[in-house]
Amino acid sequence: MVFTLAFFVAASAPDLAAQTPRQQRPVKNPPQYPHILDLEKKQAPESKADAPVTETVPGVASALVRSVETLANELRTLVLEMRALNVRQQAQLDLLRLTRGDLRIDTYERELKGVTQRLTQIETDEQNLRAAMTPEGLAAQVQQFGTVNRDETMRQIKMNLEARVNFLQPEKERLQGREAELKLLLAGLHGANDDTERRIQLIEDALRQLSAPPAPEEKKPGTPERKP
Repeated sequence: MVFTLAFFVAASAPDLAAQTPRQQRPVKNPPQYPHILDLEKKQAPESKADAPVTETVPGVASALVRSVETLANELRTLVLEMRALNVRQQAQLDLLRLTRGDLRIDTYERELKGVTQRLTQIETDEQNLRAAMTPEGLAAQVQQFGTVNRDETMRQIKMNLEARVNFLQPEKERLQGREAELKLLLAGLHGANDDTERRIQLIEDALRQLSAPPAPEEKKPGTPERKP
């Protein structure tokens, strides 16, 4: 019996050693993310048979097409808004230019009016002086003075009248030159303002076209209608 018991203990010792859990030694430098680095290969790789199968759903494709069309429409609207903004900025510049032109026209027209009035006055005075230098005019003036030498008095009066006429000539020439210059400036300003007004009208037409709703697209023959 003793021999039999000793044989039984010797035979069961390897089985007990195999069933006893082996104590693992601590890792010297444990990984920072043990759940990412599977050092012990505990997680088995997924088989291709278990991978989810992605299928094309018609509803998803239709939603993607609608999203693309919406983005395209928004981009088209943004481009039109940028064009309209540029056109409005150009219109504002033209309006400012037109306003400045009108102010300059008013200034030059007031100056031209004063020059014209002064020229008219000078021409009237010159005509009166030349009329007074005629023999009839000189005789009428001599009668107002009591003089012994009538011819000498008429000569003195005529010399004084000629001096006055000569004194008016430089101012008359200067005013005539300024009048011609002002008329030339006003003609150029009126022409520039007319061009600006035409350009503003074209800009307004362009803005109306950009603000107008897009025309409906013509359906090609044989193209079925797409239901929403």
